[in-house]
Amino acid sequence: MGENDGIVSPTSVLKGISQVLLIENVWSGFLILIGLCLASMEVGITALVASCLGTATAYLIGANKAKINQGLYGFSSVLTGIACLLFLDGASKYVAAFIGAVIAVFFTVAIQSIAARFNLPALTFPFIAVTWCIILASYAMTHVHLSDAIAVTPIQQMTDNPQTVDVFGALFKDFGEVFLQDSYLCSLFILAGIAVSGWRNTIMAVAGVIISIIVVYICGLNLHSLEMGLYSYNTILTMIAMGSVFYTKIRGGYVYVIIAGIVTVLMTPVITIMLEPLGLPALTMPFVVTTWLFLTITESMKKGEY
Repeated sequence: MGENDGIVSPTSVLKGISQVLLIENVWSGFLILIGLCLASMEVGITALVASCLGTATAYLIGANKAKINQGLYGFSSVLTGIACLLFLDGASKYVAAFIGAVIAVFFTVAIQSIAARFNLPALTFPFIAVTWCIILASYAMTHVHLSDAIAVTPIQQMTDNPQTVDVFGALFKDFGEVFLQDSYLCSLFILAGIAVSGWRNTIMAVAGVIISIIVVYICGLNLHSLEMGLYSYNTILTMIAMGSVFYTKIRGGYVYVIIAGIVTVLMTPVITIMLEPLGLPALTMPFVVTTWLFLTITESMKKGEY
């Protein structure tokens, strides 16, 4: 464990925001924060405070200093805070959001430790686990309750495919949906944040959107969900993870990346339908499952085990 210097630096906080997209870049975090504030000042402030709380909590419990400085203890807190803000109603929803941001740090420590045994990163699974727990716990609470935003898409609605779609929306809303935001302007700032981090991340992110559109059309998946960006944001994350951050140099490496992107699109309705009886949203679970699967495959191929 790294030594705790008791200082929460602005760079660590901003990196905590950019790490939602697996990017360690202060300017990326700053541009993303601007986009969130433009979409909703309430969401932007919540994201900033949640990143501060996550980073501060990591310092206080003596977490690894290098990981803290990279923002690795902030991004799950950011997503948890935003999710609680949007998915809950009631006087105590802000309390739940910020408590969730703190709890996400402890989940991150635990899940990182477990995942490391399999040579895998924790990714956004701490955020998913905490958010699911809070949603389920809210059924027994009186000061907070679920908002309309948490309504899980029924199977009938998911399979009822409209014939028309706003292609512009399908192309440009996707990036905002990573942060649960349905906003063109927010998406453009997030895309700008990805762009300043490097050309490889940018190409992979855009490729994720393109792959999503192609697969949805070929397979006849719900076009309205595509328009809302619900099929693309997980694919964006998978493509950045597999094609940039964790890219493995093996024969046909980018073929694995493309297939991972395709599988992510297909996993989205699968996981959504599986979780519907529990009343839980899929969140970024398609990204997590697919990335863990393909990291295991590519690492095995690199070692020549198959």
